[in-house]
Amino acid sequence: MTMTLETEARKLPLHEEHLQRGARMGDFGGWLVPLFYTSIMEEHAAVRAQAGVFDISHMGEFLIEGPETLFFLEKNLPRRIAPVKPGQAVYMPLVNDRGGMVDDIIVYRMAEQKFLIIVNAGNIEKDLHWFRSRLISGAVLTDLSEEMGLLALQGPLSQTILVECFGAFYKDLRRFHYKDFEGGIIARTGYTGEDGYEIMVPKEKLKKIWDVLFRVGEKHGLLAIGFGARDTLRLEAAMPLYGHELSDEITPLEADLGWAVDLTKEDFPGSGILKKQAQEGIRKKRIGFEMIGRGIPRQGFEIQKDGKTIGAVTSGSFIPTTGKNIGMAYVAIDQAKTGNKINVMVRGNPVEAAVVSLPFYARKR
Repeated sequence: MTMTLETEARKLPLHEEHLQRGARMGDFGGWLVPLFYTSIMEEHAAVRAQAGVFDISHMGEFLIEGPETLFFLEKNLPRRIAPVKPGQAVYMPLVNDRGGMVDDIIVYRMAEQKFLIIVNAGNIEKDLHWFRSRLISGAVLTDLSEEMGLLALQGPLSQTILVECFGAFYKDLRRFHYKDFEGGIIARTGYTGEDGYEIMVPKEKLKKIWDVLFRVGEKHGLLAIGFGARDTLRLEAAMPLYGHELSDEITPLEADLGWAVDLTKEDFPGSGILKKQAQEGIRKKRIGFEMIGRGIPRQGFEIQKDGKTIGAVTSGSFIPTTGKNIGMAYVAIDQAKTGNKINVMVRGNPVEAAVVSLPFYARKR
């Protein structure tokens, strides 16, 4: 029996709101999500110049608490957790025993022995298994993914809009810090390369928050933003995406995420392999590149040098901020130097590109 996309894919809690705003819907990891409302290019530009709001309620949320929670997380996560204070958050990969990445996550410390962990939607079940298979007595995991909704308010005017909506209490919130809000949190985090916030509340409160944001924000140019622009924005900011730049076979060092692991820790899953890799060197590396010839790079396109395959594209697109075609890829380490000329195989034809430093875009601070 053939099922339609409507019945196959799960719907976001604000599904009807997206339809009313004219969203073009599509499948993303088993979820029916807004791909764009007006156009990817317009929405991308709005986040860079003003502000945009994304419905990212497909993301997963885990709560871990109990008297042994800190011990459990210190033993299993690749960064030191003890220095993280209540009200702070920290980004890191989740590492398997082979040194590859199960996911990338953000860990929020809610109290001395209480932590919230945000995981990628497509990895909820896998991440649940990873944590539960390692759980110890005195640490209890609760999956909140079905209960909580998540909105991302991003862009240079996001602080102005947030404060007008919810008060000056949130004005001085620092990057990777959060404050309690409506049974959830407001955190100064994001996935666009811009300043911004992520607002997590129980799903029954999500529409109220959405309505307030637009009632206040539209005078500031606030737009609803789809997953198409979410992807071009994160690519431009060189933020990795699971299933593209991150996988169970790629290590954090190869992904240029060495800063997000602490190899001075005595032991955590995969630490022995990562320490050996740090000592002996990596064989491949995540790079950024700009197309010199005409052509848009896409995931899976082969990368060659002097007729020999040296890697493959993981993400690529045209970017309206610069008007360039850009991409990220993994290539052999001896080909990863900035300025190196490479060929991207576009529909079987070699198109010249050049390795560039990352990120492609960094906001003015």
